[in-house]
Amino acid sequence: MKQSVTAVLYLLFSVLYTALFSHETSFLGAAIKVAPILLLAASAWRWADAGWRRALTAALLFSALGDLLLALNGLMGDLFIAGLGSFLLGQILYASVFWRHPSPDRWRRWLVLAYLPCGAVLSWQMIPASGNLALPVGLYLLGISAMITGAALTDRPLLLFAGALCFAVSDGLLATDRFLQPVPAAGILIMGTYYLAQGLICVGALQAPRRHAA
Repeated sequence: MKQSVTAVLYLLFSVLYTALFSHETSFLGAAIKVAPILLLAASAWRWADAGWRRALTAALLFSALGDLLLALNGLMGDLFIAGLGSFLLGQILYASVFWRHPSPDRWRRWLVLAYLPCGAVLSWQMIPASGNLALPVGLYLLGISAMITGAALTDRPLLLFAGALCFAVSDGLLATDRFLQPVPAAGILIMGTYYLAQGLICVGALQAPRRHAA
């Protein structure tokens, strides 16, 4: 399958789920929800550089599993912690491959410094609000922070870092809606930013590394 075809299918399934199923729980919706991420996993396995292929594909597969578990949460019992754990493994795999391929551009450290206060504020708000889920939520926040800082410092284009930030926005919206207060049009906003995040991360990871130090 060509990359252009994959991109069109990814956009189609992402829009279909976000528009029609993000506000409800169903088995059909769960199947459509994971389809875009499975397309990205197949693309990563086929087109990623050898040093990125396994970790990138595995990260996307764990993300797809997390999507499935959260989509079935309520239909098949309480699957929230299992879904969160699956996404945590995905974040760890993302972080591992990002940190293994550092950029020589020192200015990227400023991206990390800019993110850290935002991550600290998010943690300060969400961990107390999550109640008895404070431990798994705290571990997940550490995982996504490792992923975002790795994305800031890796040798791929800034598209990848933009995707990591979109991931944080999506998770922030989800956590706010679940633990703090209802977010208007939460399903559309959470899934829209999530699919944008995964798409940007994958596109950035598949591009050639940047080797121009500043």
